[in-house]
Amino acid sequence: MKPNWIFLSLLLTAGSSSMAQNNASLTLEQCYDMLAKTSPLAQQKMLTITAGNLAEKNQNLKWLPQADLNAQATYQSAVTSFPVKLPNVTVDELSKDQYKGTLDIIQPVYDGGIISAQKKLQHAGTGLEAQRVEVDIYQLKAKVNQYFFMALLMEENIKLMNLVKEDIESNSKKVSAQAANGIATHTNADVLKAELLKTTQRIIEYSATRKASLEALEILTGSMIDQNTKLVKPVHAADGDETINRPELKLFDFQKEQFRLQSKLVSAKSNPKFSLFANGGYGKPGLNMLKNEFQWFYIGGVKLSIPITGQFTKQRDQRVLRIQQQIVEKQRENFLSNNKQLLVQQKNEVEKFSRLVSTDAEIVALRTKIKENAAVRLANGIITSSDYITELNAESQAMLTQKLHEVQWLQSQYNYKLILGK
Repeated sequence: MKPNWIFLSLLLTAGSSSMAQNNASLTLEQCYDMLAKTSPLAQQKMLTITAGNLAEKNQNLKWLPQADLNAQATYQSAVTSFPVKLPNVTVDELSKDQYKGTLDIIQPVYDGGIISAQKKLQHAGTGLEAQRVEVDIYQLKAKVNQYFFMALLMEENIKLMNLVKEDIESNSKKVSAQAANGIATHTNADVLKAELLKTTQRIIEYSATRKASLEALEILTGSMIDQNTKLVKPVHAADGDETINRPELKLFDFQKEQFRLQSKLVSAKSNPKFSLFANGGYGKPGLNMLKNEFQWFYIGGVKLSIPITGQFTKQRDQRVLRIQQQIVEKQRENFLSNNKQLLVQQKNEVEKFSRLVSTDAEIVALRTKIKENAAVRLANGIITSSDYITELNAESQAMLTQKLHEVQWLQSQYNYKLILGK
């Protein structure tokens, strides 16, 4: 059965890992999903839960009889003997070398609630460690945002540069034809050719940055992402409930619960305990010390244990745990306070980019109008290619700035959602 389960797990993992590769497009939500399912941290969380469940099951075994097999051989300087001799009675003197093999069995009947408290504490500890990993996974979403939006911006820039390249190629052909007919100088044609090469270089730079961003996403998510995958531009994040619901808050709750259960365990350890016991074995001498020979023997009974020392430290230990709970509560309050400050800063970022985007379209429209006018003047030989390139670069820069602000606006909105815990 085990090999089949292992094969099935590997098959499912491989299917998840190749999801991005088989899709023609990739969304930001898919990146989040891959981060939560196939990243190294996600696998660490699964292992943490598995180990915790096994440890929790071990707690149940403590109710089973506890058996120990012991053996010992000793030599002692003196042995028990009768101080007087009785007439007609002969008692063999015990040997100074003695041997014993025993099987000791203890069956807990009532442990004061220790096993139950330890089981609950183990369960809470597993949840705490799993939640720590969940916090680490969530914090990586900020990096996913960074690389995804960088790759998306590079895609937009590449598309824009290809349009600029087509524009330059079109005008280059016209100017080259004019130069061939003696209407324009060859210098004008060379200026356009040089600008065409420069635009090609920018495409190469943008492509390299996009490739690096996608490779970083691969490492973060633990999934293959094909370089030909098209990134889907996220929709604008709508304003809604601004209640903070970060995984760190649940982590604080787990920590407080762990201290509460530890306090219960402290109380349980100071409770009376009741158990049954049996001891059987073979040794020399046995229970009858007057027989200097190997004998079988056994002892059975009940045992009551009432801790005394623990009563003196119980109250102090519980007070320490209550203080630790208060420390966690203050950490929670500090976390919420810091997050509220981050929300204010991030909201201002969203508003800033919103205002910038609203004016970018007008700037691009004006720059495009100026560039088109320069193209007509270039075709008529009124201006040089250098003059035209100046206006073309101004337009392309305005378009690049527009794309940058649009992506920054989107990224700031999704960063705002991350701070909220959505």
